[in-house]
Amino acid sequence: MFKINKLKAEILSDKSENITDLYGFEFQFESGLNIIAGPNSRGKTTINTCIYYALGMEELLGAHNEKALDKALKEEFTIKPSQEEEGINYKVQSSKILLEIENDNNEIVFLERYITTDTEDVKTSNITVYNSSLSSIDNENDTPHKAVYFVNSRGNNEDINGFYNWLSSFMNLELPMVSNNSRTDNYSPLYLQTIFSALFIEQTKGWSDFFATMPFFGITKAKEKIVEFLLGLNEIRLSTEKDVLNKEKNLITDDWKRKIKAFSYLEKQTSSTIVNVPQELTTDKSEIDKINVVFSTSEEEKVTFSQFMNEKMEMIKELENRPISTIKENREQTILEFTKQKQEYSDLKEYIEKFEDKLRIDKQQDFTLKNQLGIVEAEIKDHINLQKVFSENIINKNGTNQCPTCTQPVSTNLINTRNISIPQLTLDENTNFLRSQKKIIQTSIKSLIETIGEKEVLLNYFKNNLRQKETLIKSISKDLISDDRAFSESEIVKKLQLEREIEKLEDLKGSISDLKAELEALANQYHNNNIQINALGESEVEDENKLSSFETKYKNFLFGFGYESNEKYQITINRKEPFKYFPVYKNHRNDSVPQSIRINSSASDFVRNIWAYTLALLQNGINHPGIIMFDEPGQHRTNLSSLKALFKTCSEIEERQTIIFTSIDKKLNDDEDIDLDLLIEDLESDKYQLIRLDNLHKVIRKL
Repeated sequence: MFKINKLKAEILSDKSENITDLYGFEFQFESGLNIIAGPNSRGKTTINTCIYYALGMEELLGAHNEKALDKALKEEFTIKPSQEEEGINYKVQSSKILLEIENDNNEIVFLERYITTDTEDVKTSNITVYNSSLSSIDNENDTPHKAVYFVNSRGNNEDINGFYNWLSSFMNLELPMVSNNSRTDNYSPLYLQTIFSALFIEQTKGWSDFFATMPFFGITKAKEKIVEFLLGLNEIRLSTEKDVLNKEKNLITDDWKRKIKAFSYLEKQTSSTIVNVPQELTTDKSEIDKINVVFSTSEEEKVTFSQFMNEKMEMIKELENRPISTIKENREQTILEFTKQKQEYSDLKEYIEKFEDKLRIDKQQDFTLKNQLGIVEAEIKDHINLQKVFSENIINKNGTNQCPTCTQPVSTNLINTRNISIPQLTLDENTNFLRSQKKIIQTSIKSLIETIGEKEVLLNYFKNNLRQKETLIKSISKDLISDDRAFSESEIVKKLQLEREIEKLEDLKGSISDLKAELEALANQYHNNNIQINALGESEVEDENKLSSFETKYKNFLFGFGYESNEKYQITINRKEPFKYFPVYKNHRNDSVPQSIRINSSASDFVRNIWAYTLALLQNGINHPGIIMFDEPGQHRTNLSSLKALFKTCSEIEERQTIIFTSIDKKLNDDEDIDLDLLIEDLESDKYQLIRLDNLHKVIRKL
């Protein structure tokens, strides 16, 4: 843990007489409650952002380095000597923030971070740490050790020279390694910036949600990890391992899908059909063993791989056993073969044309069915909307079936009853009928897509045969016009074609065998992954005790702050997804589906939720840094009594530090203004520190 002791801003201006003639501000902070109060535009936000900046947390404000700060700290500021006089403008030459902090070992250091400087040697992305208090900095006999650390750069939570790494060590916090989707090794520290989004609530975005300013670093379920860390839950280790294993499981599943696609590529290359391919990942080896290949030799006939291969082998064996003859010896047979191949080519070409026509009809039918499906889905949507209209009693508002605009009679039936004697269906009956139609159409489309796929494979097979016949006919034609003493080329071509086909079949067999082996390996990985996930188990009893204590504290705070949107028994800290570790609303105790507390609370009550949740983390957090900061907690029409309760609660948490920035000239709601005297009237004087800003002058002045 740590606390802030002192904050100082030093600005050298264009009107400074020398380098010791400085402007800025200096404030002391105490343990427990610190209140910084003043009118708007007097510098509360300037003080607030300087604390963010000095701790390297300006990223929570939505910017890096000095870009997050007001121009008064880096460009120019105005000082008004009196009510009557005009303000004097000062140009900033150089400026820096000094922040003294102390940890629970009573070690005191101060941080120095420049905002702007006239030298290039000093970087605003560096923070210098001095092993000394701010008060002893001018002591000539004391030369404090200093070290420079970097922020807003890769490795700043891990590197020995990273500021967040140093700050974590100073606070005696060991940042856990958590799963991170942006890292190739799957892990990263739970970045300190994400943790501080649960501690520092700024006024612009901070009251919109829990940890609303948390930067995105790719950490899996980062908000859950923050709560697990702050409360010291054992689940942070288990959930991190589960996240990594689940990421591995997703990669295995994606790899399985890629392997399955590879089967379809093989089909296209070989004009085959690979059957019994399991689309979903399975650990049943018999399902993988069933994968096989078949060949369509016609629309009706399919043969197995073995049959197809044997047929090709028999044909090549027959050619090998036959001696190669000369054209003269084979002329009569060649003429017959030429006539036969020409006829087969012509028949096959005609068959392919008819086959393509059938395929086009199937594709047109698929297109038509998909259009019909779109129409039916639109009609179902219209019917559901009509049901909403009637169920909300929009038309039949006063018990009469009249249009609310033109007052004409309107029937909830889709067919007007006058002069019609055919049976009428209700909206529900029509909707159910349309849904059954939708199912029929979807089934037809699915069946048609399978048929089209099979026909495209078969068409490819037919076209390959046609190309082979073209090659063979050309070689036979050459035989017919060649010298009678030459050897017959057509027989050689036929043999070469068969040999190439057999080679392709052998390659196909090997590819399928390899893919099946790869699927089996993936199934084994998936099986082992499930064993590892199941072995992790659920969070321990110790975690539940911590969560129960946290929930009790949160609910006591919440209703102590005047929460009214729901009853106490309807609110709980959820233990599972969704909204794990965050408040949820349940209408009844046994509701299985929780709802977000944000959408079930008024705007002001949701702000009370953030107060209560943040304070409960502060008090119950085993690994909490020990500080929280609220900027303008009186948001969204919060009432004065609730703010008083907040201040009172914060003042009673003495062992940790709370810093609240509040306006004193702002309306809380239509009936109440922020009255500082009323806010602090119930506080014990030794349990808070009030820093009241000047009503006239801004916070920056001559030091």
